[in-house]
Amino acid sequence: MNTLDVTRDGHVLLVTMNRPEVLNAYDARMVRELREVWRTFRDDDDLRAAVLTGAGDRSFSTGLDVDDTLAGGVASPSLDEDGRVALTSRDLRVFKPIVVAVNGHCCAGGWHFVNDADVILCSDNATFFDTHIDVGLANPVEAVGLLSRLPLTEVTRMVASGRAYRLGAERARELGLVTEVVPLEELVPRALEIAHVMARHPPEILANSLETIWTAVEDQRSRAEALGLALLMRASGRDLLAFRSGAGS
Repeated sequence: MNTLDVTRDGHVLLVTMNRPEVLNAYDARMVRELREVWRTFRDDDDLRAAVLTGAGDRSFSTGLDVDDTLAGGVASPSLDEDGRVALTSRDLRVFKPIVVAVNGHCCAGGWHFVNDADVILCSDNATFFDTHIDVGLANPVEAVGLLSRLPLTEVTRMVASGRAYRLGAERARELGLVTEVVPLEELVPRALEIAHVMARHPPEILANSLETIWTAVEDQRSRAEALGLALLMRASGRDLLAFRSGAGS
């Protein structure tokens, strides 16, 4: 692994996105490595839960590495050959508990990991926002997932305001986005503690419960996400290039 740090802690897998120099934005290589990790996690019966976090103290993930994407021909690396997002464990149909530990910034494509988490906690310096509109892109996918996490007015304000509107850690807890806010140095240990509690329970019962819950969530998301993905495939490369050209002129 070049972009991830992956360690085992008993029955729990700790996955750390490790590109702090670009605020843990994901490029094509990280997407490939995430898919490999989630498949290994799925197929290893000894692994029963996972924790996902970001390296450093500044950022959990700022989503897509725009410069890398443009250099590679503007197709989003998070999409598979069928044009579907394949980034998180849930995208790959893994029904083992995932605890997401948000440290610092979480924005744009970083929301994929939050939207698909079973448990979310964050550090006291965490901040949540969206930057799609700031780089000339619509937000037709992550915003849909956010609707199962946050009130409509919070989602629309965040999407329409761009980076100017920030959701702090305590406000995120008040709204139910995260279950706990802890000091940064306690974040990963606390996430591991929660994951170990889940890992003590029978895997088949956990999988059945989670698959049922997530099927209900996906039924609510699926139609809007399908439309959003179609719009994204049609317009994102063109709009991003136009935005970058305009910004540089």
